[in-house]
Parts: sequence; C-alpha cells; structure tokens
Amino acid sequence: MSGDQPLITVVIATYNRAKVIPYAIESVLWQTYENFELWIVGDKCTDNTEEVIKPYLKDPRINWYNLPENSGYQSVPNNEGIKRGNGEYIAYLNHDDIWLPNHLESLLETIQKTDADFVFSIIQWIYEFSEEHKHKRTIPDIPILPYMPRPPEATAILHKKSVVDRIGYWKNINETYAYPRVQFFRDAFHAKMKFELAPVLTGLKFLWDEKNYEDSGPQHILMDRIRSDKDYIARELSDMLVRSYIELSQPATRWRLKRQYGDAIRNWMTKNKLDPARLKFWQKKGTQIQIWRKRHQLD
Repeated sequence: MSGDQPLITVVIATYNRAKVIPYAIESVLWQTYENFELWIVGDKCTDNTEEVIKPYLKDPRINWYNLPENSGYQSVPNNEGIKRGNGEYIAYLNHDDIWLPNHLESLLETIQKTDADFVFSIIQWIYEFSEEHKHKRTIPDIPILPYMPRPPEATAILHKKSVVDRIGYWKNINETYAYPRVQFFRDAFHAKMKFELAPVLTGLKFLWDEKNYEDSGPQHILMDRIRSDKDYIARELSDMLVRSYIELSQPATRWRLKRQYGDAIRNWMTKNKLDPARLKFWQKKGTQIQIWRKRHQLD
C-alpha cells in the first residue's frame, strides 16, 4: 500500500466474547485495503479474551487495551479507541460480526468521492442458521436516506475522525433514551452532517437463538463460504433482491405494515428533531440498555 493512502482506525469494542472475536479480527485482516490500525478495547473483560487476542498482537497494526472498569455498553470502549487511534477515519466492527474483504475499500472510496462525514454500506442480518442443512434466513439492512428512521449499525459505518470535535463522543448508557449508537448518529444528523450510502454488501451481522451471552454462532461456517465462493456478494445480494421483490408482490403482512407505519412516524420525528425513542414516554434514560443487558443475562 502506498504511504499517501489515509490511515483508518478500526475499533472493536468487546466484552467476554472470546469464542467469536477471532472471526471479527480475521475479517479485518483479510481486508483489501491494508492501511489500517486496529484497536480492540475490552470493557473490563474477565474471560480469556486477552489470551485469545495475544497471538494477533504480533501484527504491529493490532493493539489491545482492557478498560479498568466495566461500563456496560460499547460507548466507553469506542471512545477509548477513537482517542487512542491515529487514523483520519474511524470504522467500527462489533465483536461478533464479520466484514467482507471489500468493506474498508468500498467505504473509503465512497467517503472520498462524496466528501461525506459518514458513509455506511449494506449489511446482511443472519437470523436463523441450521449447521446441518447449511441454511440461513437473512434480510438486508439498508437505512433509508435522508432521515434514516432506523440508523445504520455500527458495523456498517465509516466516519471522519473530526466529527467528534463537532458532536462529541458516544454518550454513556444513562445519558440517552435511545441506544447510544442511535444517539451518536442522530446527533450527527441534527448537526447537518452528510451521510452517504455505499451501495454494496460489505458485512454480516449475526442474531441467532443464543442461549446465553457467551454463545458462539455460525461465523466460522460463513467465513469458510466467503473464502470459497468468489461470487458470494453478488449471489447474496441477488437472493435478497429476489425475496424482497416476491414479498412486495404478496399481500402486506402485519409485520410489514407495522414497520412501514412505524418508520413513517420515525421519519417525521427525526425530520423535526424529535427523538423516536420518546415514543416510549414511560421509559427513563438508560432503560433500553438495561432491557438489552437483562435479555443477555448481563445483570
């Protein structure tokens, strides 16, 4: 790689996911764009995460820091990674997600062409997976511009590091009604920062029927498939497009109508600088995270 190519700081915030974090790291290492540094920041991990990460530290681009106190969400680890990083751009990868090899190259190309403050790509949600039958149920995640009723996932985002000088860092869990990830992107939108979509599939996000927080998923199977199938991206995009087209030709389901009406309301609220999280007016700040932590047996 040429020395005049911009450095990207990649941040992986993690907490006790030693079983799956190697897949996230490997998906950073197979990027076609190689001028990056990786900061893996633990939220005071207490399992064997450090032992698992140690072999990767032989690569001078990879760094590890374990916070002295647990904060309960990725905000503090993300902020630590941003502060420690030297990159012109910041990219996030959730510790149980996977980037496709084109991720950094595609997002960097888009942000340089458009001079946007934030760019995001299409990611594929993996919902159900049967290892025996090698079958998965997926949906695309494509936030709708300009108001983004549902903001992008962190795994899909690349932004200029300089944006934190204008909107600040990620908020802590008790400072916002919404998820801090959502609040961070909402703050950027309300500050009239420019968002652009990189119209290409670059990542996989996993949500399977986990029995507990430490469970591993089908990451290893999907990574093997990506390595062996040079047409993986085109095949998956085509499959999601066909299924979406078929769904739109069918009578609207209750789920689809609920989502469409919900997004219309969220769109209006976001346009008028109202927080959609306040639709649940009875909830206090930090409630969303407490529900998430309870579901994952972290409380």
